[in-house]
Amino acid sequence: MTLFQELKRRNVFRVAIGYTIVAWLLLQVVDLVLENIAAPDWVIQVFMLGLAIGFPLAVFFAWAFEMTPEGIKREYEVDRSESITPQTGRKLDYTIIAVLVLALGYFAFDKFYRSADSVALPTDSATETVATKPADTRKSIAVLPFANRSNREEDGFFSDGIHDDLLTSLAKVRALKVISRTSVMRYKDTTLSIPEIARELGVANILEGGIQRSGNQVRINVQLIDAETDEHLWAENYDRELSAENLFAIQSEISREIVNALKATLTDAEAQRLDDVPTTSLEAYGEFVLGRQKNALRTTDSLEVAQEHFEKAIELDPNYTLAYVGLADSLALQVTYANLPLLDSYAPRQAAIDNALELDPQSGQAYASLGILRHNQFKIEESEEAFKKAIEFNPNYATAWHWYAFMLDMEDRYEEALPLIRKATELDPKSPIIATELAGVYQGLGKTEEAFAVIRKSHRENPNFPNHYGIMTTLLSELGRLGEAAQWVNAGANLDSTNSFAAVRTCLLYIQLGDDEKAETCFDSAEEAYPVQSFGWRVELHQYRQEFPESLALMKEIAQHFPGPGIFVGLGYNHLLNGEWKQALDIVTEHWPELLGREAIQIGPGNNDQTTMAAWALLQSGDSERADYLFDQLLAWMQTTHRTRGPGYESADVFIHVIRGDKQKAIAALRSAINDGWRQNWFRLRYPLFDVMLDEPEWGELMTELEADIARQRQWFEDHKDDPLF
Repeated sequence: MTLFQELKRRNVFRVAIGYTIVAWLLLQVVDLVLENIAAPDWVIQVFMLGLAIGFPLAVFFAWAFEMTPEGIKREYEVDRSESITPQTGRKLDYTIIAVLVLALGYFAFDKFYRSADSVALPTDSATETVATKPADTRKSIAVLPFANRSNREEDGFFSDGIHDDLLTSLAKVRALKVISRTSVMRYKDTTLSIPEIARELGVANILEGGIQRSGNQVRINVQLIDAETDEHLWAENYDRELSAENLFAIQSEISREIVNALKATLTDAEAQRLDDVPTTSLEAYGEFVLGRQKNALRTTDSLEVAQEHFEKAIELDPNYTLAYVGLADSLALQVTYANLPLLDSYAPRQAAIDNALELDPQSGQAYASLGILRHNQFKIEESEEAFKKAIEFNPNYATAWHWYAFMLDMEDRYEEALPLIRKATELDPKSPIIATELAGVYQGLGKTEEAFAVIRKSHRENPNFPNHYGIMTTLLSELGRLGEAAQWVNAGANLDSTNSFAAVRTCLLYIQLGDDEKAETCFDSAEEAYPVQSFGWRVELHQYRQEFPESLALMKEIAQHFPGPGIFVGLGYNHLLNGEWKQALDIVTEHWPELLGREAIQIGPGNNDQTTMAAWALLQSGDSERADYLFDQLLAWMQTTHRTRGPGYESADVFIHVIRGDKQKAIAALRSAINDGWRQNWFRLRYPLFDVMLDEPEWGELMTELEADIARQRQWFEDHKDDPLF
């Protein structure tokens, strides 16, 4: 008998194969367990060594020993005629198959289930994964605000600037999870322990330090701490001459030491970017730091001052990439929080971004700025592409994830936005603006309870953040709780009397509560104080008063300034309210021609409004066949979604039944709407197109019930407007 045959007879090959499969499976399971308990690397290394030593021992025992009915015996002691190695071999085969099934099951779990944790970024045709899976929790870090150890209080901005730049440097390393500045700044002068801070931020490591500036010298000391054990992993002092080159060199050295201490992988491209020197001008750096800090305040005055600082930094160093990014973001924020008209912002923002990308074609911050600009310009495909590049070049830049999610939210693509805003939350867990967007995405998904929970938690931590009041107003209005919504608007306006959006929301809530006189007075004041932000909102008052020609004229003016899909839908409705169905059809033909053809249409939250408007225009034009098809599709979609939550249809079914002459169905739909809590834009049921229902007693009873509830809520608001919110 040959050696091969003898090895086969003694089941040596089977034992070797079985041992290999079992060892691999054990290694995967143990590695997963050790990763979740953050065990040191040497534990898995010792386990691997033990498995390696065990392999030759297993093969030796398979060769030298044999299983018998009497127990284990040495092979030469067993009579070949009584050997049961064939039966043992079959048992080993079954065992190998069973273990192989387990191994394949684990492989499938690891590849398809665990990999689902990676963040999917959407494309036009499908969803493709372009972001890496989350960083190892052991490689997560929060950099606490540096202590200012100088004698001068004015050096505080200098310490904050270096701290922010170190975060920017670390954020370039994909293998690390780096908490953003907004969240860590909460722990300046904190009394919490390192483990407590780490738990709140969801990290395994904390970096703390201090900066002392004296004349032309600077001393920076830092220490990296394992949050679980509270032990120092690494510490260093840096004493250098004060210059921009030295400051950025120190940041690069600190970043590399952190990467090494956490055993993270640093690619060649990342290593090169860590060595980048953003500016050689200390004066330009100081202007940039001040501009960045003013940007964070989000007030009209602070944003204008921020713009001046960034422009001064660019003047001092025309090659300062991040100064151009800061300028672009300052202009973008002035559109939202100050008085800069959107269209007037396009050219200077584009110029600043172009300069930034020319200086650094891989600037994640610049691509994020480009993404939000393209979205403002309604160039959705270009916006997505820019955001993907921003995340590719700077995976720890929470703003890129946030703005990308915001863009998708505005496009009613809530399912795609959710993992992105969750990633932003992971990187910046204490940011109130990110929390507000998370609540907005939950709102779009119809997860109202989750949205309320997010805002309540963030509001407790940031009671003076104005955007909380806006999202709570929207959530409560959707549920028909208009009096409570007005209470939140009132509280927001009292918090910041210079907030233009709070002023406008107050006017709109007066309309919803049926007090058009207060709404008019409110609009007069808002338009005088904030002519840019208040522009166009009076259209709601015209519609409440059924001043349809005035409403149409204002909508035409709005469309010239903000030519977006939602505006064109509103313009089309206003044409129809004025009896101009041909003009409404022209809008549909230009923007949504597929609605006018004969092909099938899929209805969803992204196109239900324009479909309703198109069907109404088609019905008035005499094309009842296509109009009925679109109405039927809309009614079928309404059966699959909630009336008031998320992208709800509110009272659209009531309108469809009235316009088609189905009076009993319209009455039933109105009863359902009232019972479901719908109240928003209730006054539209007074429009002349609903006059055909006035001879129906049940319709009149329902309208009386609805208007009585609006009056009750209006009085509730007057009685409770200054009560505590919680």
